[in-house]
Amino acid sequence: MKLHFALASALVFGATAAFVPAAFAGTTATVPISGTVTSTLNISAFATTEASSLDLSTPNEAIVKVADLAIDTNNSTGYTLTASSGNLSNPDSATPISYQVKVIDGTASAPVTGDFTVASGTDLSYGTSGANASSTNGKSLYIKYTPAGLQDPGAYNGTINLSVADN
Repeated sequence: MKLHFALASALVFGATAAFVPAAFAGTTATVPISGTVTSTLNISAFATTEASSLDLSTPNEAIVKVADLAIDTNNSTGYTLTASSGNLSNPDSATPISYQVKVIDGTASAPVTGDFTVASGTDLSYGTSGANASSTNGKSLYIKYTPAGLQDPGAYNGTINLSVADN
């Protein structure tokens, strides 16, 4: 009987060992990581000396560079620049002088009459399609205007509003 009991004990012990769950280490794992890139979008405008000394005495069309622009963004889809146009006005004159605006690359030749396609009083939109730095993205802002033949005397003033937004 002792043999039978010993054999039965060994079988019970073996069965118990077979049903105990074993702890195994995994073969894969994941670590979630994240971060944030802050948007950099800047514009600077530097008026030219010609911007404050426009020739308004002769009724000839004039195209004048009025500002150098520096714009930078880290947005991979670029930016859109909006520039206003409108009128040079004198509070003592009933005849304002309308002007159109044009933005070109800083190294490009000055625009000609046909390059001004957005009417005075309408905002011009100028866009890019990639990230850039201001050192590679210098722009020039031009206006086109024609004073009247008998323009009232006095000082005329206007403002071009510029805004920039990431695409």
